[in-house]
Amino acid sequence: MADLLVSTQDQTRLLTLDRHAKRNALTNGLIRALLDELAVADRDDAIRCVVITGNGSAFCAGADLEESRNAPDPEAVLAERNALLVDLLLAPQRMTTPVIAAVNGGAIGGGAGLALSCDLVVASPAARFGYPEVKHGITAALLIPNLIRQVGPKIAFELIGTGEPIGADRALALNLINQLVPADELLPAALALAARLAAFPAAAMQTSKRVFHAAFDMTQGDAVMANRDVNTALRQQAPGH
Repeated sequence: MADLLVSTQDQTRLLTLDRHAKRNALTNGLIRALLDELAVADRDDAIRCVVITGNGSAFCAGADLEESRNAPDPEAVLAERNALLVDLLLAPQRMTTPVIAAVNGGAIGGGAGLALSCDLVVASPAARFGYPEVKHGITAALLIPNLIRQVGPKIAFELIGTGEPIGADRALALNLINQLVPADELLPAALALAARLAAFPAAAMQTSKRVFHAAFDMTQGDAVMANRDVNTALRQQAPGH
């Protein structure tokens, strides 16, 4: 798809949003392309990590509102977008392949949701994260559950209640991002992190990611019980056991 650039570096699949004239806003077609490429990467044993970034000055400005405004049936476009966004926001945690966001600029609305749904976030000083929906008479409903998980209720409500974006420094302080690097080092840093993850045994990484997300939704006791035999099973599969 013209709006999504796909390339491969060693064992990392790089997905670059390429609608820089529209600040990489998400059309339904672009969301579908992202979902397709994430699924392809997750099925490919040669791909051990995925990096998502944006071309130009923005990571992703959220949904492309003009798409629905200009459509013959705006409600149908909106309904499809909501369904696609649900799948996109859940896709990284459903994958066994780690996904890294390389945030090069504004990550707004659905763009913030996309970045924070990834397993790890590397950002440049130009990164901004914001949920301005309330200013436009709507709500960031689809984005709220993960935002609460990321920063807790008080900060999450501040972000969605005021609609004001935060810069990279505060995002780092709130643990929304893992690494803050100079702009010209952003993609190399994200690819280097991806290479580190790709170097580990695939079964160990895939299992770690699966049990991590499962444990997040359980009580501590249930998670320990559910995972008690996981390490034993991995040891039995390890070479030289």
